[in-house]
Amino acid sequence: MQKELRQTNQRLAATQARRGAAVGQASLLRQQIEQRTELLETLHAEADRNAARLHRDSNVVVSLSEDLDRMGEEYGSALRAANRARLSNGWLAFMLNASGFNDAFRRAIYLRQYREYRRRQARLIQQTRASLNERIALLEEQRIEQDSLLYAVEDQAGTLREELVIQTAIVNKLSSSEKSLLAEVRKQQQQSERLNQEIRAAISRAIARDERKTRTDRKTGVVASMTNTVGGSINKRKGKLGWPVRGKIVRRFGTQPHPDVPSVKIQNSGIDIDAGASESVEAVFAGEVISLREIPGLHNVIMIRHGGYYTVYSNIEHPQISKGEQVQAGQQLGLTTAEGDALHFEIWKGKTPLNPASWLIR
Repeated sequence: MQKELRQTNQRLAATQARRGAAVGQASLLRQQIEQRTELLETLHAEADRNAARLHRDSNVVVSLSEDLDRMGEEYGSALRAANRARLSNGWLAFMLNASGFNDAFRRAIYLRQYREYRRRQARLIQQTRASLNERIALLEEQRIEQDSLLYAVEDQAGTLREELVIQTAIVNKLSSSEKSLLAEVRKQQQQSERLNQEIRAAISRAIARDERKTRTDRKTGVVASMTNTVGGSINKRKGKLGWPVRGKIVRRFGTQPHPDVPSVKIQNSGIDIDAGASESVEAVFAGEVISLREIPGLHNVIMIRHGGYYTVYSNIEHPQISKGEQVQAGQQLGLTTAEGDALHFEIWKGKTPLNPASWLIR
């Protein structure tokens, strides 16, 4: 979690360096606040677990101390009784004072049991004392750890309060320029619709090409299957596909409130993954590149066909592939933008968009 926070801080610093980036700052700050809140919850849970261990071990120390006191008293009583009976040093006289053989035999057994009892008590006292010392040392370590955890909680809580103040200021700034923000939202929606049109057009061209090939194959007697094409078995990998880029999903699939203008509903045909600037983007499965277009506001858009399925990658710079090329799973397609724009990733079955999050490995 701390590593994710550092990465978000770096992206936030890069965003703040750009002019007019209040929307991006608000989005990254919200992400950072969510991460820090999760870290705080984890620290609180760890502190609670440590407090429970402290309480349990404190009870163990008390119990061991009581056992040690009790055994010491019992051992002392036994020594005093033995001294009164002159058993400590006068065992020979004790044996010779027996009234007969049977009495001497009983006295011998008694002496043996008594000595074994003394040895056992001494051993138990030593073991209990050693265990007690270990528990006391462990208790001290746990107290130090607890103090460290509580300090970390207070430190993170203070930072979170500062970030909330900054976010409130940015939100107020955005509210004061709502018209320009709504214009930006409309622009984003237009870009999204244009992307969907491009995707459907590319799919239509691919389907038309398949139909022409099917007619030709029928004439020549060739039997073909959609699953025989490159990547046609992608449907068997649902929930197991690698990520196109490692990062955090900042915008989910489907209809949802706009992150900066909650009153506006937006439709997302894929997911947006914030991975940072100039990170490698990879193909999630083998397939054929059927489209490579540059769309204003979305940078390069790459579309790969996998039989009857299609994957789409937007906001890519420096593409490493070309249209018509066959790619393999994990092959580099390009890089995320130098400004750190989120990678937009979509999966389609025919002309129907699917939720990519349910296809990617968790």
